Amino acid sequence: MAPGVPDIQGSPHGHDVIPVKSALAYFKLRGYPADQYASIENILSNIKPASVPYLYVGSTRETNANRVVFGEAVSAVLDGLSREEAARKVMVIDSVYHPWVAILINAEALRR
Repeated sequence: MAPGVPDIQGSPHGHDVIPVKSALAYFKLRGYPADQYASIENILSNIKPASVPYLYVGSTRETNANRVVFGEAVSAVLDGLSREEAARKVMVIDSVYHPWVAILINAEALRR
């Protein structure tokens, strides 16, 4: 996750706001000219938080998060397979750069 961004590369912190210190290190590594880098540094260093008048209602136990619903659906499909069948029909892909796991299920193979 976040390849090339110091301090957060390979961590799940790329899913959130990048800390200013890390962003500045990233821009410095990109080789921006001094005047452009100074402008970027000025903008990022002077960002002030603002209040948001919206009420964000996230997921609850009653209204599951998408990843929970997806995980339950994948589990339901996998529960119906033997170990041997799962080995033939399911591929799990993990990556250093993408810490999430992709599960590929061959839908055509499952119909057989």
